[in-house]
Amino acid sequence: MKPLAYLLSAGLTVLSTPLALAFCHVPQPRLTCAEYFASQLVVEATLVQTHVLVDKDDPLGISARVYSMKVERVLRGKVEGHFRIYEGNDSGRAPFEWAVGKEYLLFLFYVPRDNAWELDGCGNSGSFEAAQAALSEIETIKTAHDGGVIYGNVSEQALSIPIPKVHIDVQGENVHYATKTNEKGEFQMNVPTGRYSVRVAERGISFKMADISYENPGRIEIEPGGCAQIQFAEIEGSQ
Repeated sequence: MKPLAYLLSAGLTVLSTPLALAFCHVPQPRLTCAEYFASQLVVEATLVQTHVLVDKDDPLGISARVYSMKVERVLRGKVEGHFRIYEGNDSGRAPFEWAVGKEYLLFLFYVPRDNAWELDGCGNSGSFEAAQAALSEIETIKTAHDGGVIYGNVSEQALSIPIPKVHIDVQGENVHYATKTNEKGEFQMNVPTGRYSVRVAERGISFKMADISYENPGRIEIEPGGCAQIQFAEIEGSQ
């Protein structure tokens, strides 16, 4: 599943030069541990050069920018030397300013269509000096030996009204766990490492994975120190 900002940016392209910041929705904020394990690449890198792509239908408009990055340290995944980041000038772009010579902490996924890495504008990527809390959490993750956490929330179809006290079932390999959402419609459960499926089990009401859910509740994998972040929405007219 593609990151949230990528999904929400479709059809919202901004072709003029002003900065178009990420359009984010619930669940927020993106948990560092969840984004870390969901990312193909987590890296500290320095911006070397910015290349502007001009919109072919509007010579005065910018359709995207490509950032040439120099690897400083790889925290997850594999990359060497230099790599590229593609950023469309749309609502899914980074909420921070890019500056040549500046170092960043980046949570990335690869998009073959653009032949480049991309980031979730609603995630934890940012300047190195602003990323110390995220870096500290990543170091803690690396020392973990077993277990992780499944986080989630449940809301009405409009995603603005939480649903409290609904039953959550978590099925693993030969294990089963259950809990309820709190008054904010949120839940969390500590589980051993392994693969899980999560569902809302409330009699008389049907739920589905929300379109903006970060992870697929039917395919959760918890690595040591890891976590998953999911969102359910009530199916309209199910009561």
